[in-house]
Amino acid sequence: MTRSKITGRERIIQSEKGMALVLVLVFTAALMVLGAALVTYAVSETLIAAYNNRDIRLYYLVEGGAEIGIAALKQDFYYDRELVGSMGGGTYTVSFSNEYQHFDPDEKDEEGENYYENNFQVRFVRCIATLEGYSKTMTIAMKLDENEQVTIKYWYKAFPKHF
Repeated sequence: MTRSKITGRERIIQSEKGMALVLVLVFTAALMVLGAALVTYAVSETLIAAYNNRDIRLYYLVEGGAEIGIAALKQDFYYDRELVGSMGGGTYTVSFSNEYQHFDPDEKDEEGENYYENNFQVRFVRCIATLEGYSKTMTIAMKLDENEQVTIKYWYKAFPKHF
């Protein structure tokens, strides 16, 4: 029986027999990490789009309720009953007052006029809209001038929740 001699080159080849399997496993792991990252990205983008959609719907709901309140004050500037309604899967509540909670009576508006000057009266329309457990609040200052004209004095931004 003869023994065959193993040369140096054959020894290297024999020691690399499992290398293809290792490369396949490394490549597969890299693809899995890349796939998981893409899935995470797609899911987060979908959630962001859904939240943005809800936020836009909520904004238009609160704005629609505020418009109903504005229309009520244009009909009767001293209207003071609460208005409740629903649109687009959400609800809104409109209330009216002569004072704004976070308002400084000495503060001047964008036109440089004080809200409590003697030549006009100010009423506030406050709308709170709720959609899918989230709410926004919008407040509008309405004025009645000496000619009995009702106009929007100031439109406050929609806040993300009650204040």
